[in-house]
Amino acid sequence: TLRELDEGSASGPTAVLADHDRLGTAAHVWAALSGPWVVHPLVAIWAGVLVARRRLTLRAAVVTVAVGVLGWALGAVCKEIVDRPRPSVALAEVGSWSYPSGHATNAALGAVLLIALLTLVATVWIRWGATLLVVVATALTAADRIVLGVHYVSDVAAGLVLGSALALVGLRCFPLRPDADPPPAASTSP
Repeated sequence: TLRELDEGSASGPTAVLADHDRLGTAAHVWAALSGPWVVHPLVAIWAGVLVARRRLTLRAAVVTVAVGVLGWALGAVCKEIVDRPRPSVALAEVGSWSYPSGHATNAALGAVLLIALLTLVATVWIRWGATLLVVVATALTAADRIVLGVHYVSDVAAGLVLGSALALVGLRCFPLRPDADPPPAASTSP
């Protein structure tokens, strides 16, 4: 069952860090570097670069950043609604609820937004290389939350789904590129 999977996922991976101080230090550093206070400024900086290079309108950049910040807030609200305690084996002190994982939510949210922004980059190797880095960073963030024992697998999975869904809905409602050829206006002639 899901409960058995969650309980097993909370205790097994943390044992790996108990015997390896450097891995534990790396996990804690990654937790600090992969939080929403880093993810969303990265989205804002990249959007600003694209505005400066005239690849993105200022309005689209502001809306993209707003989608990220709104998603961050909605993820925090979800935590308060569910109020699930964190696993008892946590290797880090965290002051909020467990479900959904805020790091996973914001990593997925930022990943989808960054990948959407990367579609505006003309140089193919930069676009694909940066996309690969974003995907790997998101996967590392998800794994880090489980290895540190601060989340159950279901917390992380829910965070990844929530963050991705929020970003996709936001981008669907506010596309980065307006339609090049708007539909013709309806004729008013009799």
